[in-house]
Amino acid sequence: MSKKFLAVLIAAILALSVLAGCGKDTGKESDKTTDTETTDQKDDQKDDQKDDQKETTDDKADADKTETADAEADEDQFINTFIGSWPNTFDPATGDDMYGNGVLINTLEPLIRVDEDENGGSVYVPAGAESWEVSADGLEYTFHIRQGMKWSDGKDLNAQDYAYAIRRSATPETACPFANLVYLVKNGEAVNKGEKPVEELGVETPDDYTLKVTLENECPYYLDTVTQRVYFPQRQDMVEALGDQYGSSEVENIPVCGPFKIADMTINNEIVYEKNEDFWNAANVKLQKVNAQILNDPNTINNALLTGELDFAGVGDPKWQAQLAETGEYTRVTNLNPWTGYWLMNFNEGSNVANTKITRAIAAVIDREQIIETAWNGNPVAAYAFVPPTVRVQGEEFNKEGEGPALDLKNEIKDPKALFEEGCKELGKDPATVTIRLMGSDISNEGRIAIEGFQQQVEKALGCKVEASNHEWNDFTNRLKANDYDIAWLAWGADFNDPSNFLETNYSKTRAYPTAWTNEKFDKLLEEARVTLDAKKRGELLHEAERVLIYEDAALVPINHAVSNVFRRNYVKGARNNYFATMGFQVLYTAGRDK
Repeated sequence: MSKKFLAVLIAAILALSVLAGCGKDTGKESDKTTDTETTDQKDDQKDDQKDDQKETTDDKADADKTETADAEADEDQFINTFIGSWPNTFDPATGDDMYGNGVLINTLEPLIRVDEDENGGSVYVPAGAESWEVSADGLEYTFHIRQGMKWSDGKDLNAQDYAYAIRRSATPETACPFANLVYLVKNGEAVNKGEKPVEELGVETPDDYTLKVTLENECPYYLDTVTQRVYFPQRQDMVEALGDQYGSSEVENIPVCGPFKIADMTINNEIVYEKNEDFWNAANVKLQKVNAQILNDPNTINNALLTGELDFAGVGDPKWQAQLAETGEYTRVTNLNPWTGYWLMNFNEGSNVANTKITRAIAAVIDREQIIETAWNGNPVAAYAFVPPTVRVQGEEFNKEGEGPALDLKNEIKDPKALFEEGCKELGKDPATVTIRLMGSDISNEGRIAIEGFQQQVEKALGCKVEASNHEWNDFTNRLKANDYDIAWLAWGADFNDPSNFLETNYSKTRAYPTAWTNEKFDKLLEEARVTLDAKKRGELLHEAERVLIYEDAALVPINHAVSNVFRRNYVKGARNNYFATMGFQVLYTAGRDK
């Protein structure tokens, strides 16, 4: 996405999923919305149905019965929404946050999209590719590109634009954070490592409107990866002309071929979209304009929702939920999302936690439930596994709520302080004077309460000092890249419905962040899972890998899974409630706004 590393912006979490479908990126993206919404609202869906989709509340079910496809659309079609933070880039090959992904899903046209079927499940729908087929051995995918599509400057959009995107994402010089998705393509890993030229990547264009992709091995979830940003079309001529300014925060540097154009943007303030009349399916896009403010304070968001400045948002505060529900002006959807907030440990030289005894001791002393109650009024769910319970492995259950390797670790370590002191001595540090730097990105009051609460827990239990601080998203990511931290509080929301989407973020060859943590056993388990087709066997391999990550090394400490309570104005129509939908704003419209 999604990489759907999501900053721990609870405000963003609250905004997620108003429309189902993002992002990644997380953000790295803790604001993942449904596709019909912004990426910052996607985290509010629940995946309790057999087909891995979200189950809506009775409020939503009743609302759906009264909404018909023939609802008379308003003459003036616009939506007011928000983004939790400014994207770090609009370049699909180098971006890794959900914020940017939420923009790209609306301004570019993927090969295929994910929509919601009549039962709330996921269904692939044609987008840039009007059709596709798979060879009998499952290794060759042929996409037939829709003819007549245009870029916003009038240039034809064709198969070469999609092929270039995949090749650029695989090229090591690009440093694509989602290059692991291209490893599924024949020679993808070798190309990314610089061992083979990009010309040997399993991607070809027999003609202007045919794209063929050959896989290294058959993969049961390959089409899910095709919906991700590394497969979004890119402009080779603009990349070569603009260099690292491609996709920067200048409208002219952001090529468009999707349902919306960017009419205007003000950094850290607002993005204004307008309908792209040249989009191939423009006749079925009702919205003319989307106004997306940059907001991350829950109270500001809740007030804006109440006063009509926003048309939908996630609401975590029970008092606000009651106040909004009392008006009768909103449709409410409550779901447990495929999203996990977590701590990532820095194993680089000089880090104060670069020892598994230290990381395991820290993981053993934190009290998630206490922080969830004091900071967020009990809204999120305590996480003891990285992969959320709403994510399935080929349709089968993977993790259960309230269970996981982090709980096993917490129960089994009887003297975490002694373990911590032993680890400090191995690093040559005095446990009484060591200072652990805990860094987050939730700058709201709730974020402050949460990080300070964890600070006090660790200091009291281990006898060390903890320096806790929250930062604006861009400052946060810069510190991550510079290794200016010991523990980073991040979040990841699913880009697609498979445990690998979470666990692969820690694969040493394509890790999302340069933590320097490497475990050969973990890597081999992921590699074996990639080429295993049997769901049960894959699940066993991925479970073992998760246990290495969380229990054996505590390189990652899961904190919470997001619970969304989305309040959407009753006049907003067309919203998807399937978290994995990637339809974006194009399916939304309003009917009865002024009534």
